[in-house]
Amino acid sequence: MRARRGENGRGVKRLVWIPVAVAVILGGCSRVDTVASSSSSGVAAPRHSWTRPGLLRIGSILDPDTLSPLLGTFQIDVDLSMFWAGYLFNYSDENRLVPELATLVPSLTNHGISKDGLTITYHLRKGVRWHDGAPFDAADVVFTWHAVMNPNNNVQTRTGYDDIVTIDTPDPYTAVVHLRRPFAPFVNSFFTMGSTPYPIYPKHLLAQYHDLNRIAYNSKPVGTGPFVVQEWHRGQTLRMVANPHYWRGAPKLKVVEYHIIPDENTLTTSMRAHEIDLWYNASAPNYPTASKIAGAHALLTPFTQYSQLGFNVSRPVLRDPNVRRALAYATDRKSLIEKVAFNVHVLGEGDQPAFLWAHDPQLEPIPFDPDHARKILDDAGWRAGSNGIRVKDGQPLRLEFATTSGSALGNRAAVFLQANWHDVGVDLVIKPYAPALMFANYSAGGILQAGKFDVEFSSWVNGVDPDDSTVVMCDQIPPHGQNIFRFCNHELDDQERTALTYYDLQTRQRAYARVQAILVDRLPWITMWFQRRLDVVSDDLRGYNPAHAVTPFWNTWEYSI
Repeated sequence: MRARRGENGRGVKRLVWIPVAVAVILGGCSRVDTVASSSSSGVAAPRHSWTRPGLLRIGSILDPDTLSPLLGTFQIDVDLSMFWAGYLFNYSDENRLVPELATLVPSLTNHGISKDGLTITYHLRKGVRWHDGAPFDAADVVFTWHAVMNPNNNVQTRTGYDDIVTIDTPDPYTAVVHLRRPFAPFVNSFFTMGSTPYPIYPKHLLAQYHDLNRIAYNSKPVGTGPFVVQEWHRGQTLRMVANPHYWRGAPKLKVVEYHIIPDENTLTTSMRAHEIDLWYNASAPNYPTASKIAGAHALLTPFTQYSQLGFNVSRPVLRDPNVRRALAYATDRKSLIEKVAFNVHVLGEGDQPAFLWAHDPQLEPIPFDPDHARKILDDAGWRAGSNGIRVKDGQPLRLEFATTSGSALGNRAAVFLQANWHDVGVDLVIKPYAPALMFANYSAGGILQAGKFDVEFSSWVNGVDPDDSTVVMCDQIPPHGQNIFRFCNHELDDQERTALTYYDLQTRQRAYARVQAILVDRLPWITMWFQRRLDVVSDDLRGYNPAHAVTPFWNTWEYSI
């Protein structure tokens, strides 16, 4: 599962499974630069006086809750791990898995996957050392699997990992995984760029602990990546230094500093003053200003992430799909993207971005048609009252709208939507919640997980595979999964099972096309837009070529400034 998050970028990571037939993104998936990136232009731009050679200063509003992705709940935890940790594979800006701690992506053709789909063989890289000098080997892979499955560890998900029967290690650099059932997404999710990515952890340091929840390692982790965590001042700065013993060779940067700046106006000022070199994952309302900063350029990257208006279909008013359909017709998404998101994001339907191979181009978009919305509501028995708000059986059509506090984009979208829906007779009451409460788990009474909303505004970040079955299947309603909509459709479940079981791409494409059609017809949510990540990048920064899924930071060893 990948991260469900608010428009300020925070949120709980969600599990996403990824198919063994390695996800191939077709056509139209190249990086979109608002200004040509110096890292990809082939021409070395002169270094400006404000640049400090070898030091990359990253600024963001996002504040990690831990440095351990195994336990973390925020997307930024994964992003920062790409500097210090090691995964079996990374995922590049060219939409392919890049070997990291494993040397070959297992497949049916190279016999890394057995014919029955139950055995997956990984060949591990030799000569890799942990930051403390200890050698990495297959025992670390097995240990990390046990850490995921340890019931005492507060991990976000065990899905996929709980399908493993055992892992054999015939030699220190081979790991043979035995599954209890064929599971198409396994290779693309097992300690790689799934929707809830877990890196490999060091057995020699952590095997001594009963659990990993509150250990010093989570604040100063030891990994195999190109940078070593030197110090972390919570809520302020994370400093990492180059790992001279990184297996690819010493990285080009000497120091990386991550600065938590909890105000976007301050971030704008910092970027203008060139106190930071990379404003990472800026929100869309900053685009008009950020794209005009001298000595920097705005970079828009299509991403496997969509923003949604989610409906709690267990609520009596929203149980009727006609009401949900009327609300879709009453939502002027195109104007919302233009006026609120400044055309940073793009319109789309369903749960798959247009650049992904699973996207169905035959999807018919739901147009903005308030007159049709009124007719649907009339036919459903909702009649306009004297104050313009519709009433049925004495009950006004009043809905509570949950969004995260502190999000400029979320707040503006809520006000815009409130006006759209009032125009067709719906009274929308906006209720902002702190991210920690909005995205808390079921047992902690999280607003989304516990179903304490009528309509919610958040976004979903997927992995490198189109699978997001944990969002929509009947057996994934909290506390068992991430189906916060309480939506259940048995035909959709059948199609999801097909997509998870069969390895060939064509079968999966057909299944996902039907899933998308059901979602657009039954509308457990309205897809507001598919996101493009906005970064503001110093013209002196080279090698920053963001990936389109999971995390932009796939090649941190190549960055230079």
